[in-house]
Amino acid sequence: MSSDNAILRAAGELIAKGQAFVMLTVVGIKGSTPRELGARMLWRPDAEMQGTIGGGQFEHLALASAKRVFRDRTRIVEQFVLGAEAEQCCGGVMEVLIEYVGPALRLVLFGAGHVSKALLDVLHDSPFEVIVADDRKDWNAPGRFGPARQEHDYERAVAMVAEAPSATFVCVMTCSHETDFELLRAILQQPTLPAFVGLIGSRSKRVSLFSKLVASGVPQDRVQRVHCPIGIGDTGKEPQQIAISIAAQLLLEARQHAGG
Repeated sequence: MSSDNAILRAAGELIAKGQAFVMLTVVGIKGSTPRELGARMLWRPDAEMQGTIGGGQFEHLALASAKRVFRDRTRIVEQFVLGAEAEQCCGGVMEVLIEYVGPALRLVLFGAGHVSKALLDVLHDSPFEVIVADDRKDWNAPGRFGPARQEHDYERAVAMVAEAPSATFVCVMTCSHETDFELLRAILQQPTLPAFVGLIGSRSKRVSLFSKLVASGVPQDRVQRVHCPIGIGDTGKEPQQIAISIAAQLLLEARQHAGG
């Protein structure tokens, strides 16, 4: 396997794990250059870089730009003259595409009721990949939630949360308080918590369920990460009103998650 293919494979694995990185790709060359068109390098803050686009001071300058791109969650095309500033005598010119690659945000909705249906109507053009989980096949019927993935096994849905927790948002909105409790306990006991966990319900439900979670052995600080009641402001009682309130909170959290 070539080094560039290995980089693409590593990028795919990072995306699957929900980990962000910067990809540097040579997209233009003129004159004598140390690498060819299409050469790639992958960089992320907590690991060694993979691959090379030329080495030396030129690569050091490109990495400085990569760090800014990672910070700003953006993409740029930068031109590097391989002369005195780059401490190279090739004399050529290289253009490098430097792009932030962040994980796709996943939204797992536990519960296929009226609020979930209304919420998906509101979020039809959002950044989320949506999974609707409910073991009631009549409520979670094929096609009811448009392009969203549908899951009838709660355990499998909980496992999906664990696949990329740092890029996963969770809303627990089932028809049963006991099911809500069991789902939250399973999610909150995973090694890494999701980026966001919300629970539909009243303040009295919050007190009761939070106490039960702590009594079952879930650490208090983890329980306090759950947003309940979910939504911003007065959510009202109609499914559409509640959905708009929840969508507002999810989109705000997603923007903050992206560093916006």
